[in-house]
Amino acid sequence: MKAFKISLAIIVVAAIAFFVIQSLVITDEVKEISLPKNQFTERIEKEIDLLGKLPDSKFCKDDYNEVMSLINDFYKPHPPQYPYGRLGNTQTENDQRKENFMKELYSAYADKFIRQAFYVFRGSEWKSEDLRFIRSEYQTLQKSKLLEKGSPVDRKFVEIQTVFNKYDEIVGFISTCKNFPLPSSSGLSDRFPISNVQGKISRASTYRNNRLENEYVNNCARLHDELREIPQALFRAHVRYLNNKITQWSGLYSNYNSQNDYNNNLGRPIQNEIDALDNRIYNVANFDSEHRRLSDRWSADRRAAYEYQYPTRN
Repeated sequence: MKAFKISLAIIVVAAIAFFVIQSLVITDEVKEISLPKNQFTERIEKEIDLLGKLPDSKFCKDDYNEVMSLINDFYKPHPPQYPYGRLGNTQTENDQRKENFMKELYSAYADKFIRQAFYVFRGSEWKSEDLRFIRSEYQTLQKSKLLEKGSPVDRKFVEIQTVFNKYDEIVGFISTCKNFPLPSSSGLSDRFPISNVQGKISRASTYRNNRLENEYVNNCARLHDELREIPQALFRAHVRYLNNKITQWSGLYSNYNSQNDYNNNLGRPIQNEIDALDNRIYNVANFDSEHRRLSDRWSADRRAAYEYQYPTRN
């Protein structure tokens, strides 16, 4: 019986301690929620609510800045009527209100910004100015002390970074193709780097076949168009290389002892390079016309070489 009474006493004490702790937790929560409201706090709450209801199709950084300015303005002392600011009746209340509003504003704007960013990503027209803003803004928001690491918003920022990583990768690849560097030398033994070109054309095809390797980047119509144009860009580079080579070696037939010497060491080698152009690599519509133009240019030099070796007698 004595042991029973002791056990009962322990249970009662534990129960009392539990309810005391619970009441303290509840009191703390109520204390934060029950901060006094006034016309100024109600206006800020309304503005934050309106911010969250703005359309996803248009960025609203200006609206965000306006609400932030409003919070900072109401927080400042405004004597004599509001010596601690207009967000609370004491400095502590004023400070707490400002902190709470800054968190609410950041949360509302970050969520709205993410929706606006993915509205752009889901479209086909990725405007440069939109991308510049999204890139700058998510990086700024990501650095905020108000961002909770590992939160849904944080994970969305990581997803935005993933989108930009793939976008930048493809843009960089397209740029290297459009600005394909020609060989620094156009010697007779030098050749246009066909294997490098084939690798780039293959990579462009792989991107397109794999839906640009990102579900959002795949929506960008401009990237698809520019990837389709890569074979043409590389074909132009090849033609430019041959043009330069023809220019460099034209008119040098006088350096050769005979027509056979010229043909064997200059005429046929360059013609063979022109004939090595292969439309199975590039598959471009203007292949025949460009090939014919290059051949005609070099044929003119070969005719001049023949006439030099065998001048027409009057």
